[in-house]
Amino acid sequence: MRVLVTTSPWPTHYFVVQPLAAAFRAAGHEVLVAAQPSMADLVTRSGLPMAAVGSDIDMVDIRRKTLSQELDARQKPGEPARADDGGQVFDTWQQATLANLDPVMDLARTWKPDLVLADTMCPPGLVAAQELGVPGIRHLWGWDFYGSAGSEQILAELPGFYDVYRAHGLDVQGDPARRTVDPCPPSLQPPASPARLQVQYVPYNGAGRAPGPELRRTDKSRPRVCLTWGRSITRIMGERAFLLPRVVQALDGLDIEIVVAADAATHAKLGELPDNVRVLDSPPLHLLLDDCDAIVHQGGSGTVLNAIRVGLGQLAISHMADQDNISAALAGSGAGIHLRGEQAAEEAIRAAVIRLLEDPDIRMSADRLRAEMLSQPTPAQVAAGLDELATAHAHH
Repeated sequence: MRVLVTTSPWPTHYFVVQPLAAAFRAAGHEVLVAAQPSMADLVTRSGLPMAAVGSDIDMVDIRRKTLSQELDARQKPGEPARADDGGQVFDTWQQATLANLDPVMDLARTWKPDLVLADTMCPPGLVAAQELGVPGIRHLWGWDFYGSAGSEQILAELPGFYDVYRAHGLDVQGDPARRTVDPCPPSLQPPASPARLQVQYVPYNGAGRAPGPELRRTDKSRPRVCLTWGRSITRIMGERAFLLPRVVQALDGLDIEIVVAADAATHAKLGELPDNVRVLDSPPLHLLLDDCDAIVHQGGSGTVLNAIRVGLGQLAISHMADQDNISAALAGSGAGIHLRGEQAAEEAIRAAVIRLLEDPDIRMSADRLRAEMLSQPTPAQVAAGLDELATAHAHH
């Protein structure tokens, strides 16, 4: 079988899709990843062949353009973001994510896949699958309504959602994806439709080396807390969203060991650090978390899923709607604490981390969520099921 994987230019989205793409390859299928040129190094280092399509689109720049509308749509804590801006935010994203549609379609027509696996933010893959008449599979990277019981209704109400299909002479009803693959534990998501396939989240965070013995924890009596902060949020919102120095300050004086996973530029912005803080230069996150007791982060889906996998209590400090959604779901499960950026004063951060380390209910909930994640089908099992779907489809 030939599997075409289409991915958006967010590296962290590709990281979530990579284990399933690799599972297809391990099962003997031919896999090709289609992505914009800037993703070439990232994809090829993950061990998969890549076709560069179209030109580079800066998704951070697009997000800056929709930022004020997105922030206006943020509701009170615990409520999902409103979508009543007349579809403007969706329209901007639709244009951006479809910008490389023609080269993706050309590649699909030439390469002739039997199945297309598309990251949520890469709709050209689903358009190509519809045109070729092969199953199009959407892959989520975090909390989302796709593949939920109400998703077809939501799609039908999105202004212009089907325009791109009609422009290609395709009459699409309902969801253009045949299945939606979801790496989130089901208890964090809206109720599923029959089209949703759960997959066990398997961490992949880029190529990298495991921290050496000198960075392993020696003093087991002191809790170890990991701090990490995604770069995108600061690039989108500016320094007001860069709360890492505040988190370090808030935890100063606690009898804990702190490891900060950050790149050199972030490290430079942290200034002088207390003796109990160590900074590691961008280690693949999953190689670090086994040795930690809790984590503080900015509510990015990949970070949340990595931490669930090892059963950590989490403090998520969110600034935007997609972070709000998964962070609120995490807090609702009992396995973490959610503060919105505007609530995250030093005292609140300090109190939250102390609670993560001392509250047995959080530890129990984190264990339960981890067990739920590990009970889902593996990428190898999901790949086998999708192979059967494509085979049955081909015989029709």
